[in-house]
Amino acid sequence: MSDLFSSPVLRVDQPRGVPGAGSRYRVFDGRGTLLATAGERGVSRLRKAARVAGGGGGKGRTVHVENAQGVPLLSVAASGPTASARAQVSTPDGAAIGALQKVGEAAGHRYTLLDHAGRPVGRLDGSRFGYKFPVLDGYGAHVAQIEKKLKGVATELLTTADRYSVEILRPLHDPLRVLVAVAAIGIDLMLYEGKDWPVG
Repeated sequence: MSDLFSSPVLRVDQPRGVPGAGSRYRVFDGRGTLLATAGERGVSRLRKAARVAGGGGGKGRTVHVENAQGVPLLSVAASGPTASARAQVSTPDGAAIGALQKVGEAAGHRYTLLDHAGRPVGRLDGSRFGYKFPVLDGYGAHVAQIEKKLKGVATELLTTADRYSVEILRPLHDPLRVLVAVAAIGIDLMLYEGKDWPVG
């Protein structure tokens, strides 16, 4: 099993750049060791141009996650920022692992964590502004914390750069362990990729 799913502290960075280049992420452990990379594949020039013209948004994006040695681990396919936004997590061969499913238009950014069969295994109780996400298991216990780190107004509004911290507070079982490890990527794809603009 990859260190991505066993490290108690993760840092998820999205490099600063042009949104048309496609969604990209790097995941480090608490000591700064690269554990995984994630990125889109096969985004056409026409689609890139459409994203830039439209401010970086779109109907959804899929990123493929690989470990530091380039071995495929899974994919995260997310829809855009809507009331029914969803990020589906799958194995490299397409088998469902689980999903993050937005919970309506309630105040805050709340998501249900689902297993491969659509059964709830936990939830994210995001703050009103989408920067802090306590992770609760199926029994309501606080098992992890995800936070979006602010990088300054200009960087937040005008570039693709985002950074998240993920702290695992207790050992987790699958699929919750996998979903928590990639939840920050799913959140970013659903909430923040539409803000991107070609500056930086």
